[in-house]
Amino acid sequence: MNLYQRLVARGWWVILILCAGAMVWAGQQLPHFTVEAGTDVLLNEDDADLAYYNTTRAEWVYDEYIIVCCNRKEGWFTKESLALLNDFIRELRRLPHVKSITAITTVPLLRNQPPSILPQPITLVNPKTQELDPRADLGKARDELLNHTQALGNVISANGRDASVLVYVTIPTETETFEPERIRLLGRKDRDAAAQKRLAEVEVLYQKGKKELDRRRRMLVEQVRDLSAKWAPKFDEAPRLSGLSFINVMLVDHIQSDIWFFGILSLSFFTLTYLVIYRRLRWVLLPVVACALPVAIMLAVMVVMGKKVTVVTSNMPVLLFVLMLPYSVYYIERYCERRSLHPEEPGLASTTRAPIEIWAPCLYSCLATMAGTLAHTPSGINPVRTFGWMMTFGIAVGLGVIMAFLPATVVPLKTLNVTGWGAQAGSRGPLKLLETLVLRVPGWVVLFSLAVLGVSIWGTSKITVETKFIDYFIRKSPIYQGLDYIDNRMGGTTPLEVMLESDVKQQFECPKCAKALSPPAPKKCADCDTPLKMRPGFFETAEGLAALDAVAKFFDGVPETGNVRSLKTLADETRKGLMKGTKDEAIIRILKTVGKETVRDFCSEDFSTSRVQVRMKETAPTLNRDRILHELRAYLASIQDKELKGLNARPTGIFLLYSNMLNTLIAATRETFILAVVAIFLMLCWLFRSAKLAILVLLPQVLPVFLVLGTMGFTGIALDMVTVVIASVAMGVGIDAAIQYTVRFRLELAATGGDIREAVRRSHATIGRAIFIATSIVFAGFIILMFSNFKPTIWFGMFTGLAVIMGLFASLTTLPATFVLLNYPRLKPPVPSP
Repeated sequence: MNLYQRLVARGWWVILILCAGAMVWAGQQLPHFTVEAGTDVLLNEDDADLAYYNTTRAEWVYDEYIIVCCNRKEGWFTKESLALLNDFIRELRRLPHVKSITAITTVPLLRNQPPSILPQPITLVNPKTQELDPRADLGKARDELLNHTQALGNVISANGRDASVLVYVTIPTETETFEPERIRLLGRKDRDAAAQKRLAEVEVLYQKGKKELDRRRRMLVEQVRDLSAKWAPKFDEAPRLSGLSFINVMLVDHIQSDIWFFGILSLSFFTLTYLVIYRRLRWVLLPVVACALPVAIMLAVMVVMGKKVTVVTSNMPVLLFVLMLPYSVYYIERYCERRSLHPEEPGLASTTRAPIEIWAPCLYSCLATMAGTLAHTPSGINPVRTFGWMMTFGIAVGLGVIMAFLPATVVPLKTLNVTGWGAQAGSRGPLKLLETLVLRVPGWVVLFSLAVLGVSIWGTSKITVETKFIDYFIRKSPIYQGLDYIDNRMGGTTPLEVMLESDVKQQFECPKCAKALSPPAPKKCADCDTPLKMRPGFFETAEGLAALDAVAKFFDGVPETGNVRSLKTLADETRKGLMKGTKDEAIIRILKTVGKETVRDFCSEDFSTSRVQVRMKETAPTLNRDRILHELRAYLASIQDKELKGLNARPTGIFLLYSNMLNTLIAATRETFILAVVAIFLMLCWLFRSAKLAILVLLPQVLPVFLVLGTMGFTGIALDMVTVVIASVAMGVGIDAAIQYTVRFRLELAATGGDIREAVRRSHATIGRAIFIATSIVFAGFIILMFSNFKPTIWFGMFTGLAVIMGLFASLTTLPATFVLLNYPRLKPPVPSP
């Protein structure tokens, strides 16, 4: 007995204690397991546009709100409708953690009264009494709000029948205080030791505020949902909810639901499968426990490392569980084969020799799968990178657990008497059909495979990444319904911004000595005692407003544009309630007095930076992010020397960042696939000591990957942050069957004296059966993912399952057919004695 056999035979109880201890430790960590669903975690961290976006966020007010969409067929501009909406808003205000509410009842009305130099705006509902304001003329209010640059598309639809209520969440002090500083520190590329230390301090406080914000957000979303359901009968349509706060909570619920649902479904299904196939309690409970333990350990390690599960990594538990199942099948099959062929052998010998005989192919197939997942670790998208590291770690732990835990649990059990296993039993059922196909028409099998490969490569060239966030969800889901409502009835969903930056800041200047001071400043110059004069920031001037208007004009010709707002549109709306001829500078002064918070949403405090805010229609059938962004950049360049002279104009926002993330997916798929193929090829060369045999084993396994990608190309299913991992994972999973088959084929080739056709028959009857069972189980495991409500998970399950089935076909037909057709590999003749 070697060292491994002695360890299992004598120390099996130590192994079981260690596994039990690992399970207890993992169980203690799992209650701290957390889910994160913010859109920022899906972005490319290496993206320069993301760094710029994060830097600009520190300039603006923190917005966190839930959108409640309400419908009234007769319109909202009647006393009865407004009373209904006001009663609903009053109940919303009573909910905990509501900071403020914006709706048509809170928008200042400037055109309800005759134009004046300094108008006194009123609202549909008096903010003090919370009752309808009798001074408001509903007819005039309707005309004003349906032509309001700020309200139309935000809180009221063009037909006046759909209204949005924006419910703002109270932001924790830690978040408001430390997030801007954190963003600035993260954006610094020249962080010294002091800055790094401060970032660590701020991070702790920021995370504390973030945790509290998550709690408030969830509580408010749940209560708004309950209140909306209660009020649904009073509206003509059930209220729809949306907004980043709502989507965040719903995604977390979706991820948690998927993890529990797929976990329970997988355990139940595979337990039943093992029971049907092997009909013995030991071959049901032990494999399931052996495959579940690595999953628990991986999740516990994620908790310790502070890694959170996202929509990208939510399928890792099921995926790891499924990937471990074949190794348990290979052990059971080899153990039963030994008991069938050598019934006189002691049970302990069968128990400890079975894992030794399958160790080499299992190790290399495990390394191949790890190569496929490890190829994702260079990704700039954090969840994809986490997927690569955690899956690689989990697979390594999983193989170790199965090779130690399964034999250790079998040692103290009664030795089984097994018959009907091995080459003498021959192939049966589908395996017999595949064997016959290989031996009778190997040429046609290879030609068919090459034809499928050629068509698949053609289809791969048609793959796109132009996917829409709304398309990730099924139509009946709350997220889809909310996004669809806002996109088609209001002013679009996905935010795009154009930032304009000037060197001209709002400052106090001394007319005499030209000394400049930023606000706040003393009334007189400290050097010459001359009264200081305010120099306006660039966007307080007519030239600044004209620059904003010039940028906004681009979107007039973009049909996918929803709502467009800026300081210029705010000034234009204010002008409608003022005396004719009021200049832009005067309008800005009025807005700084009566609408300071609103102005701050569009401009920095010193008026040197301003932004044009646009919401793009996600559901537009013609939406093409690359085209829109390319044309926008070209337009900004064309007006740089005229309307934007002296300004830095740069697009930013989630629309741009999401587009950049999608564009990295094609390159990432290509790079990870190449990395996986190269790594697997080198391992095959080392395993078989033959580059030629390595190529023959590798080539059939390329077929399933290209078939999947080609099918996606032909069907128009785009790559996204979840399906991008399909190619490398499919390659890593599919090569397992090829390695197992080739290793056994060479053994059978030696046993038959070099008879390739007989070696194929024996291989199909032995390892072919194990491959068929294991691959079928893996296929079923991926198909389970199709029960998700998240479409990328559905595509991932369906297409990876397709790759697994094609890998089975390639391993049991194309690969042996190539051996038969080429009469390779040949049995090496013995070296003659001297």
